[in-house]
Amino acid sequence: MGSRKIVDMTGHEFDLCDRRTALLTIGSIERHGNHLPLGTDSIIPQHIVDKASAKLNCIVLPPVFYGSCKTMRGFPGTFDMSSEIFNKYLQNIMMEADRNGVKLLCIVNGHGGNSTTIAMAAKEVSTDCNLAVLVIDWWKELGLEEAAKFTSPGHAGEVETSAMLAISPEDVLMEFAISHEVTYPRFKLYSKEIDHRIYSSALTGDAKRATREKGEALINAAISDLVDMVREAQAMLFQPKSHE
Repeated sequence: MGSRKIVDMTGHEFDLCDRRTALLTIGSIERHGNHLPLGTDSIIPQHIVDKASAKLNCIVLPPVFYGSCKTMRGFPGTFDMSSEIFNKYLQNIMMEADRNGVKLLCIVNGHGGNSTTIAMAAKEVSTDCNLAVLVIDWWKELGLEEAAKFTSPGHAGEVETSAMLAISPEDVLMEFAISHEVTYPRFKLYSKEIDHRIYSSALTGDAKRATREKGEALINAAISDLVDMVREAQAMLFQPKSHE
């Protein structure tokens, strides 16, 4: 039981480890207001993965820090990956995981702009090889009971700021936290003009409502949920086949 980051392993250790399950964080480098690190979308899910992996029999792959950041690309500090290149890159990582003996790849995504591309890549690869891919958008699927207690989430808003205060408070500049409440369309509307209206600031929601206590409760719940999800997927995939 337990996890190891493969970047810290020797070749001999990699040969001996149980690598049927691997965890992979995918995030972004993107402007998060003026108070949060550009790597917030990578820092939060990687922390969740690191803590959860200690309770799991798995390996941890190096994170993917760059992502698809179309709505934030007008703000300095944002690095936007081409969707086509990003898709091919993710497929390549997944195929290499499969080639190296991984049977279940759990991807914990930290950035909404990545979701569609990750799903497309996972579907393509899982169709062509034996790798099973579990895709989790952490803010949508982990710690939901605690997340429901937040009243003003959004990009760099109450949720992400609270999470960062719990994980790395020294990297949060609360004196620059602001409130920028917006109304999102109630349907999927892809429009550069609408995006510019919504993201007139590199922050939505109310970051000033964030607290370390709320962040700790959310992160702890997210870690617990991730452990449960991975174990459930492992049980589905690795249980002995019945002999009839």
